[in-house]
Amino acid sequence: MRKIQLFLAFVLLPMMAAAQTVKSPDGNVALTFTLSDNGRPTYEMTYKGRAVVKPSHLGLELAKDRHASKGKDETDLMDGFKITDTRISSFDETWKPVWGETATIRNHYNELEVDLNQPSSDRNIIIRFRVYNDGMGLRYEFPQQKALNYFLIKEEHTQFAMAGDHTAWWLPGDYDTQEQETQQSKLSEIRARFNKAVNWDNSSVAVFSPTGVQTSLQMKSSD
Repeated sequence: MRKIQLFLAFVLLPMMAAAQTVKSPDGNVALTFTLSDNGRPTYEMTYKGRAVVKPSHLGLELAKDRHASKGKDETDLMDGFKITDTRISSFDETWKPVWGETATIRNHYNELEVDLNQPSSDRNIIIRFRVYNDGMGLRYEFPQQKALNYFLIKEEHTQFAMAGDHTAWWLPGDYDTQEQETQQSKLSEIRARFNKAVNWDNSSVAVFSPTGVQTSLQMKSSD
């Protein structure tokens, strides 16, 4: 029995070590980053211990590199990553806007920087999370490197798997115009209502997805 317990501890510890959590300055918002079994960047967010964003994947799909040698395609920055380093830091400043509703604005957050390497392509990216008392943000960064000197992003695959079927106020997503009427529905109802919600009389309409909506998307949870 002792041998089995020791073996399990040996197997599980490396997997647990890959998870990194950073909390907001007041401790209410918590963001956890992990790599999936196939090395895909994944994050989730909670508020006071309750799920807000369920485990969601991150990644970028690259376009074929016209400058690459014949027969050589770009490798997508989607999976197959290893964590090379992580850093947690804090930042707090107050600044005065030229005009606005308040005289001062406080920029206060805790930050998690995750350095990733994709061994198959020897490419490096950085995913930076900033967690505030009222939410979080993230961005991708590309350090200078020979293996990623020139590239085109075909599609961003950042997911936001909401923990509930929230009420949403939305506009149909359109490449060329935002002249659409605001709709109110549950998130799950967007697909069924999308076609009727689009103002097809507008000659500039060019919707990009049967469920794509404009940002920012306003939502309200049941509580």
